[in-house]
Amino acid sequence: MRGFWWWPLLLVFLAGCGQEKKELRLLNWSDYMPKEVLQEFEKREGVRVVEDTYESPEAMLSKLQAGGDSEYDVLITPDYTVGTLARAGTLQELDKSKIPNLANLDPQFTDPAYDPGARYSVAYQWGTTGLAYREDLVKGPVESWAVIFDPQQQVGSFLLLDEMREMVGAALKYKGESVNTTDPAKLAEAQALLLEAKRRSQGFAGGTSIRDRLIGGDIAVGPAYSGDILAAQEENPQLKYVIPKEGATLWADCLVVLKKSPNHELAYKFINFLLEPEIAAQISNSIGYATPVAAAMDRIEQKDNPLIYPSAEIRQRLELLADLGEGAEAFNRVWAEVKSR
Repeated sequence: MRGFWWWPLLLVFLAGCGQEKKELRLLNWSDYMPKEVLQEFEKREGVRVVEDTYESPEAMLSKLQAGGDSEYDVLITPDYTVGTLARAGTLQELDKSKIPNLANLDPQFTDPAYDPGARYSVAYQWGTTGLAYREDLVKGPVESWAVIFDPQQQVGSFLLLDEMREMVGAALKYKGESVNTTDPAKLAEAQALLLEAKRRSQGFAGGTSIRDRLIGGDIAVGPAYSGDILAAQEENPQLKYVIPKEGATLWADCLVVLKKSPNHELAYKFINFLLEPEIAAQISNSIGYATPVAAAMDRIEQKDNPLIYPSAEIRQRLELLADLGEGAEAFNRVWAEVKSR
């Protein structure tokens, strides 16, 4: 019997392994989900959530290409990237039977233009990208993209948003064009505007960095995401946000499951959890963006705030960023020129 002395130790070791917590790995924008929500999911499911963040879609795509596509379970990504990721084979087509809370979504998010039939994505939050500014630092009105693109109408120091589709789209809007045009002549004009603006700017930064630099008074104005600014206004009431008169983008960030996810079942549980009305309201009330969960609206604290839930008049000036397919390469070329020169 002496030869089997190790059996009790082996049983203890195996029992310990069985008690090890499962892990959900999430890749998300910075400051885009309350820690309390993640902690509630951990408590409810007896798991650990590991969240990594990114500041720009380009940084996110680089992380996935470097092996992150097999490292993460759930990704929160801009709407216009869903088609690109799906065509690249990065995303798992959703098994909607595992997400019963999809019934809580507003119908406008159940068949979006960026993902017909919502085959690969579930809307997480939505908002707009306009202009943020410090009321006490600007030297004139902030009503137009001209404060960035016209040297004669510049009202103070500014940063440019480090996101290709948003900044090229802003230049196109300023010229009276669609944010989704792939016309070479129009894109050339947008490139020229961005290069000239870059020379006068303080450089490029992510949305949260622009917010923080505005709060600190390092810059007077910058393109920004609505929720970043609205959530920060309590910290500095001089911080303002406006939809430029030429128009801006309306966007949705989406939850997707990566095809090589180590834990698909837990990923589905997490997405379903985020669609619960109480959880969806907690998220939006905390971070200042609009919820796509219609069943949560009676719990939303700022549902009457037109900068979060724009009026019909404002929405006429807003445009969704479309999945451009092969046309995206033209934007890539413009952005590469702007960033490298």
